[in-house]
Amino acid sequence: MIDDSIEYRSIIMRCDQIEKTAYRNLSSDMEIEFFKEGMETVWADVQKRAGEFKDVSDTDIMYYFMERFGVSKSELSKRCIFLKEKATSKYIGTCIAWFEPKGKHNVPVVHWLAVDDACAGKGYARMLITQVLVIFEKLGEADRIYLHTQPCSYRAIKLYSDFGFCMCKKDTYGTAMNEYAEAIEILKKHMTEEAFHKLVRMSVE
Repeated sequence: MIDDSIEYRSIIMRCDQIEKTAYRNLSSDMEIEFFKEGMETVWADVQKRAGEFKDVSDTDIMYYFMERFGVSKSELSKRCIFLKEKATSKYIGTCIAWFEPKGKHNVPVVHWLAVDDACAGKGYARMLITQVLVIFEKLGEADRIYLHTQPCSYRAIKLYSDFGFCMCKKDTYGTAMNEYAEAIEILKKHMTEEAFHKLVRMSVE
């Protein structure tokens, strides 16, 4: 669930070593489905139900998705996943194990984690992150995994930190900005004292 009232700042997080004790296996009522041709409509629907892309048409969301990720559908088919209820065949979450340029090389990046707001608090986001990190491991890309987030996703930031992701004070990738100093002051107002101090303590350059 996203709190749009919180000021936007760009946050970069990095995981140098996965904390596998945070992993959660899929529950018996759920299954993972990989992206197939035409599932950009599913991705758009899940993102909207997760509170993203407010006041944006489904057509524009799908256009963004295909412009951003569709240039390599073979990569999407092994990197973009959906969490699906077995009984209803309803898609309730998604995440992408993608990559971005950093210097002369690409680095692994967790992209667009989303869970239907109606299903929040049931551990589904943790299941999705687990599956994405397993994908990176299978692809041999589990070293220095990055992600981009923002203060309004402070609940997700706490979750990311459980997996070993640390806020970067300066480091970044691609064209993403790093506004650590500003973001940390905003997070201080919204996270529990314990979670916030852990975040500060774990911060890396």
